[in-house]
Amino acid sequence: MAPNLAKSTLELIHDMISSGEVTTSQIAQAAGCSKRAILRIQSNLRVFGPMKAPPRPRSITPVMLEALGDHLSEKPDSYLSEMELFLLDEFDVSIPKSMISDALHRQGWSK
Repeated sequence: MAPNLAKSTLELIHDMISSGEVTTSQIAQAAGCSKRAILRIQSNLRVFGPMKAPPRPRSITPVMLEALGDHLSEKPDSYLSEMELFLLDEFDVSIPKSMISDALHRQGWSK
């Protein structure tokens, strides 16, 4: 996988696309990237606004995280498998233990 383009390069590409005075091939040559990369950036600009697509939404919503925090306040010695079952029972979604663990660490919970 190719590395991400530098922010300055992305700004150059954005300015050149916005001007509408240069072709895709000319933009690619000036930016030092492929024509395909320019086409992808143009597509993202049309669809999303910014040059990069928005990130994937988190699987565990803030409501789920709050409920899980309340559950852990009542049962602080719960295992991840028990938390997984809690989320399945309460919200009818199957969340992997690794995602639960990551979300809890982001919230400041520890073992």
